[in-house]
Amino acid sequence: MQKNFGFTLIEVLIGMSLLSVMMLLLFGSLRISVRNWDAGEERIFEVSEVASVQNFFQRFLTTVRPFEDDFSGDEPEFSFQGESRKIRFVASLPASAGRQGLQIFSLRLKSVDDFESLTVDIVPFFPTADGEEWSNEEVTLAEKITDFKLSYFGAIDEDEEATWHEQWLDQKQLPALVKVEIEFENGALWPELVVAPRMSVAQPTAARNKGFDLDEADLL
Repeated sequence: MQKNFGFTLIEVLIGMSLLSVMMLLLFGSLRISVRNWDAGEERIFEVSEVASVQNFFQRFLTTVRPFEDDFSGDEPEFSFQGESRKIRFVASLPASAGRQGLQIFSLRLKSVDDFESLTVDIVPFFPTADGEEWSNEEVTLAEKITDFKLSYFGAIDEDEEATWHEQWLDQKQLPALVKVEIEFENGALWPELVVAPRMSVAQPTAARNKGFDLDEADLL
């Protein structure tokens, strides 16, 4: 009598049931892994964005140049002008940026698709030759910002003690400290950032700037 070495219907059903359970477990683990991977990438992007913004403030606010700007307006004014939600100052870009010389940095919030982005406009400090236009570059530092606040520490009048101010306008010296506070829409952590400008007195005057009589280090 010939023996049948095949599987019975019950055995096949049991095997298919076990295979289905294994596939569910496998795809469940794969879905969790993909979700964790996406969350990790998003977290890395958040940390990178915060780090890049902090690096901008630490790099350029610590090398602010206290000049009088009599090129970009009708009336000469001190190059550093700070308000609670925007700031303007003069600093130099690194050599790798491809733009040599001093630049005017104007930092502000710009509305984009129901959110606000932190942008900076970069314009050369010294005027170009006759017939040429200034090259204005706009760079987005961070997106989806819900709050942005700047504070300035120093003494506005000679007879008052140094304290925090919401504005630093029409002064002849730099603030001792600048505090930057940012809140992101995604809740990314923003550590408290307080930057001390390197120079605290306005050495070059408008007269010197007109004659371009600056030290070589000021043009680096």
